[in-house]
Amino acid sequence: MMDHEHYGQALAPLLRQAAGYARSILRNRQQAQDAVQQAALRGLEKLQTFDETRCFRSWWYSILHNCCIDLLRSDMSARHVALDEVENDIPAAGEFGISDWQRLRDCMAQLTADHSEILRLKYFAELSYRELAEVLSIPQGTVMSRLHLARIALAAKMREEEL
Repeated sequence: MMDHEHYGQALAPLLRQAAGYARSILRNRQQAQDAVQQAALRGLEKLQTFDETRCFRSWWYSILHNCCIDLLRSDMSARHVALDEVENDIPAAGEFGISDWQRLRDCMAQLTADHSEILRLKYFAELSYRELAEVLSIPQGTVMSRLHLARIALAAKMREEEL
């Protein structure tokens, strides 16, 4: 059984990506930080339920996902973010500017929940196919198929936005 010290060691390298993942759902930096902290505490409280045959990262991202959803339900204003707040949070990424991030956010919002969630987990949390399968409780083959379809759907939305 994992103890508190090993929990902290396993969790520490996940926190930066976890904040990005939570931010992609909540669209608010402060609430994303709150969700990560809440998930860290909830994980510690549920440590006895962790199955050591399962990937720790997948288990913890499931907890984080649930914390984000809980925050969204409790405060619907978390779905809205001021443009200047987004601008301050955008990483330097070549020619990808604020309008591109806004366009991506808008297109992601038009996808089905399954498609947007798998894209967020893959690209913000950088989970592997196996980890995606565990977090989403679906077979790995379904992960590959859903991810492929989600990419196609996002590309189509992005092309529509260009017109």
